[in-house]
Amino acid sequence: MSILLLAALSATAHAEDSAKAGDGDGSFPFRVGGATFEPSALVQVWVTAYDMDEDKQADASGYGDPEDDEGVKLKRARLGFSGGFKKWSYKLSVGTSAPYDGLSEPEEPIEVVDALVGVEPVNGLEIRVGQGKLPFSRDQLISAGELTFTERGIASEHLTPDRSLGLTVGYGRKGGKITVGAFNAGGDLFGDVAMGKTLVGRLEWDVGKANTYKTWGDRKEFGLGVGANGYYTMGEATSTWAVGGDAMLRGGGLSFLVDGVFSHIAPTETTVETPEVWEETDRWGVTGQLGYQVNAFEPTVRVSMLNDSTLGGYTQVLFGGAWHTAEDHARVGLGYELRLEDQDAVDNDTLRLWAQFKL
Repeated sequence: MSILLLAALSATAHAEDSAKAGDGDGSFPFRVGGATFEPSALVQVWVTAYDMDEDKQADASGYGDPEDDEGVKLKRARLGFSGGFKKWSYKLSVGTSAPYDGLSEPEEPIEVVDALVGVEPVNGLEIRVGQGKLPFSRDQLISAGELTFTERGIASEHLTPDRSLGLTVGYGRKGGKITVGAFNAGGDLFGDVAMGKTLVGRLEWDVGKANTYKTWGDRKEFGLGVGANGYYTMGEATSTWAVGGDAMLRGGGLSFLVDGVFSHIAPTETTVETPEVWEETDRWGVTGQLGYQVNAFEPTVRVSMLNDSTLGGYTQVLFGGAWHTAEDHARVGLGYELRLEDQDAVDNDTLRLWAQFKL
């Protein structure tokens, strides 16, 4: 445990991972002329204390299984800044992270995470352009530094689109907000080489003072946030559409999150790219998480399910919790992950410790 703490505390930390430019929560903002800058950083380290399946040949890696053996790994590291000038906002962060599971594409050693410029021409209307998250799924939109288990459920991880380059227009008034956007679907920072496009929209409503994109803090405040969203991607090899809904309830130290998505993927007639699927495939998933603040501790349980019409069903049950420092710059957690699959598979539960330091 001491090694884990030292590994986290010896590094600088937290790039706020939300979808809005200039919304970092770093603790050391400064001004240059009339512009504000807020540095941010994040370091997350995992220690796998026990893993049932250490033989890579015994059980093929699937949804939600990173194939970790006993040992230490860097889960995520980011560094950046956000800020604003008059009606303008901006955000830039770079970093790296470990693949979510064996089905996830590996990231570059260091890559641009967010590169956003935003403007608010009139009160409540915000226009943003650049590299960032798409407005889809509350579990996905919650900052990586605010995740109790330092990772998301398998449903939102595999059924939501990745960060991309694009344009969003959002308008909020009296707790309600609507956001629409158009993004490249190729995943390239320097242009849409795959000639694909993603159209996305999200409608949400919030009431109360508690932040409904966090599970920690605001213990005495009430908050309720609900959202509905959808997207359509026309790529070179596949077309995908998805719809989903989510909600978070907070109050009296309690936090409850639910997030569900249904998607349909179909291959297109092309010989240029290899399709993600070879036949029409339906996928649906739901994530539910319940946590409670007990002084500096946050005991939490999360259940996430994903069903693939061609590969079967997967369930991930994670229970444990995290200890927070007073300003929440550091966290240490412990959790046991139970993995269940429809098809016969080798038992592959995991006992994991983690540490986080954010700024």
